[in-house]
Amino acid sequence: MKNSVKRTTVAILATMMIGTGMYAPIDHYNLFPQTSITAEAASVGRVTGLKSNTLSNSEIKLKWSKVKGASGYTVYMRKNGSYNKVADTKSTTYTVKKLPNATRENFKVRAYKKVNGKKVYGSYSSNWNTATNPQPCKGLKVSSVNSDSIKLSWTKIGCTNYRVFQYISGEWKEIGKTTGTSYTIKKLTPQTEYKFKIRACKKDDKKKCNNHYGKHSKVVAATTRSDKITQADIDAMKAELTAYSREKATYIKEHYTEFWKYGIDYNTVEELFSMLENESTPENSSYSDVYTIQFDEKNIDDMTKIFKEQIDYEYKQDSDAYYVVYVETCPDGHRTNPNPCWAVYFLY
Repeated sequence: MKNSVKRTTVAILATMMIGTGMYAPIDHYNLFPQTSITAEAASVGRVTGLKSNTLSNSEIKLKWSKVKGASGYTVYMRKNGSYNKVADTKSTTYTVKKLPNATRENFKVRAYKKVNGKKVYGSYSSNWNTATNPQPCKGLKVSSVNSDSIKLSWTKIGCTNYRVFQYISGEWKEIGKTTGTSYTIKKLTPQTEYKFKIRACKKDDKKKCNNHYGKHSKVVAATTRSDKITQADIDAMKAELTAYSREKATYIKEHYTEFWKYGIDYNTVEELFSMLENESTPENSSYSDVYTIQFDEKNIDDMTKIFKEQIDYEYKQDSDAYYVVYVETCPDGHRTNPNPCWAVYFLY
């Protein structure tokens, strides 16, 4: 029918041109080619039903409804304010790869037909935005433990927030979320083991209420302390204070090669520190005072903080010394405290 109409039109034009003394050969098949292409474009349907499935922290799979008569489809992604071509596909799905972690991306798709060797496009689909998953959380650790609480911390990654999970009654349950890189679980039972893990969340468009999650972190476990200070607490406190004192001993670290035992009893500053810590006692060393912690005390963290402040004070008074943290158990009391206690010295 189309060819018949085209031939009739050509015959009429030829008659008119001959009647005026004009004649030109007519191409029956390329007359008004742009009009033909425009007509074909009008028949290319608009892509509908564009949706997605986030596959990982770097891949998003798009899918849409089939357009009748389409030769293929072109996928576009927005960048710097405009939509740029990603790829052509003959399928109604396409996976966009190598995307950044926890990043929102915007897409459009349009169908095309091939007319006279050229792609003729239909209208763009509606915009579709979604996000990649965050990467797996890293560096999860137990940063502090008390009798009724455990503090977790981890390494920062790109995401909206972090979800905290606790192993309860044989299953993992989400117990909280935070935008920071630490979380404290409270109201725990003394001397009880707990297990935790986390994962990052990238919040999606509010209308779709669809969040994207990274893989879970490794599992960490911790046992809450007794509701009273134990020997284990004292040992941990001593180790923490010893490390703190080493950090403050700037003069010793800069001048340890000048002491007469260098090269004989020790060769490195670490060996010097260890030698002093192992050999120093209240009987063969000096100290300004002795402090005590009663056996029925409950908060070792407060005591540790006070002792760090005391170490700061000692180094201000005598910066060229090294202060050794020495602790002894006094079950029958101490001359400065008649109650059962631990005696704490800062020897130099």
